[in-house]
Amino acid sequence: MSDKKLYEQKIQAEFDTCKAQVDKFKAEASGASANAQIEMHKQIKQLEEKMSEGKTKLQELADASEEKFDEMKKGVESIWQSTKSTLHHASKHFGK
Repeated sequence: MSDKKLYEQKIQAEFDTCKAQVDKFKAEASGASANAQIEMHKQIKQLEEKMSEGKTKLQELADASEEKFDEMKKGVESIWQSTKSTLHHASKHFGK
C-alpha cells in the first residue's frame, strides 16, 4: 500500500475518533442546563466546522496525484492540528 493511502487511512481514523467524541459531547449537552447547553452547542459547532474543513482537505488529498501528496499533506496536517486544538478546548468545557 502506498504512503499516500496509509496516510489517508490514518487521518480518516483520527477524524472518525473525533466524530465519536463530538457525538459523545452532543449526548452530554442534551442533559445539561440551558445555559450550559448554549456553550456546549457552540463548542460542538466549532468542532463540526473544523471537521468539515478537514474532510474537504482529506478528499482533496485523496484526489491528488502521488506527486502532489507531500504538498497536500501539509494542508491536511494543518487542519488536523487545528481540529485537535479545538477538540482539546471543547473538552475543557465538557469537563473532560
